[in-house]
Amino acid sequence: MTAFTVVSILPELVEGALSAGVVGRARTAGTLDVAVVNPRDFTTDKHRSVDDTPYGGGPGMVMRPGPLVAAIEHAAARLPGPAHRILLSPGGRPLTQARVQELAALPHLVLVCGRYEGVDERVAELAIDEELSLGDFVLTGGELGAAAIVDAVARFLPGVLGEPTSTDDESFSGALLEYPQYTRPAEFRGKAVPEVLAGGNHEAIRQWRRREALRRTARRRPDLLARHRFTREDEQLARGVAELELPSRVSVALVHHPVTDRTGAVVTTSLTNFDLHDIARSVATYGLAGFYVVTPIEAHRAKCAAIAAAWRDEGKDYRLDALARVRPVASVADAIADLGDPLVVATSASPDRFPDVPRATPSEFLATVHGTGARPVLILFGTGWGLVDSMIPQVSQVLAPVSGRPAWNHLSVRSAVAVVLDRLFGLRDA
Repeated sequence: MTAFTVVSILPELVEGALSAGVVGRARTAGTLDVAVVNPRDFTTDKHRSVDDTPYGGGPGMVMRPGPLVAAIEHAAARLPGPAHRILLSPGGRPLTQARVQELAALPHLVLVCGRYEGVDERVAELAIDEELSLGDFVLTGGELGAAAIVDAVARFLPGVLGEPTSTDDESFSGALLEYPQYTRPAEFRGKAVPEVLAGGNHEAIRQWRRREALRRTARRRPDLLARHRFTREDEQLARGVAELELPSRVSVALVHHPVTDRTGAVVTTSLTNFDLHDIARSVATYGLAGFYVVTPIEAHRAKCAAIAAAWRDEGKDYRLDALARVRPVASVADAIADLGDPLVVATSASPDRFPDVPRATPSEFLATVHGTGARPVLILFGTGWGLVDSMIPQVSQVLAPVSGRPAWNHLSVRSAVAVVLDRLFGLRDA
């Protein structure tokens, strides 16, 4: 069973946080071992100083390496066997439920709490195995973070929770948030408990909970959903749930007019076979609804339709499904009319285009779309030197551009489409 030793100059803060509730009861019962070591006990001056001014100047104080390393070494030696030493730090790796479960398999965790402006870097180099952070925010010290780790890890230890299976379906288990919970009364202020939960059909309840876990994750944490691999049952449960069928509500449009050339003149660009094939494949890969090719030139539209239709005579081929999504239209307005009342989103590599339209990161875009119910979405990609913003007033959002560290930013449109769609709809590693 995992034991904990917290290194802190404020032991009373640690003890206060871990003396009540489930963790407090487990400590009282002897099923959870938590101790605190104070670095001040390893100082040699009468003031028991553990901090000093930073080299190079700057505000605040920095924790000295001597007392802190001595305290960490003492804490690690409290129990026989290896100790895993963790520094709570805003610069650490974000703590996840998966990492919590891994920590629960270790015999002894030493949790080191920084204070002031931080900890001398040599402490991390000499006496720390891992740095962890609770998130992208800063606390006055590591004690609350250490208490959070103790609480999270302890829940996986034998004898701490009254019901061992309580951790099975929780939020973040399997990259999903937990389903909604209800208790008595059956109705409260006009809000009723879903009928399925009171019906006694355990299989129907299980399916409802799974569907709602998927729906809640899509609404609140699309970044988590991107790491979840749908099972066949998940795919069946997702049918008819707008939040889970987002790609099937999204279409892209490759706009050949109105766009600009390098001089800024409004022009119509030529259709290319490469763009048609590659963007159609990207659209099919991410399960999008359709691919509009916008050009006012009738001969180009006819050529586009002919290329797409040619594969229907080639038998079963992966390109058949991709090119079946191609829809040549004369204008952006025609694509919008074909979809009904879509949310129109533009892309642009130039910060000067669409100056009055709000910019959106991928996560902000997904949050917006999830809030629109079943409304279709149309994402515009310009050819040439970009879309003419003054001629497309229907745009209500602009996606953040594809860019790297260098200032150079001249991807082909088919490459940009693939990158953007992967950012929005691609699966992520856990």
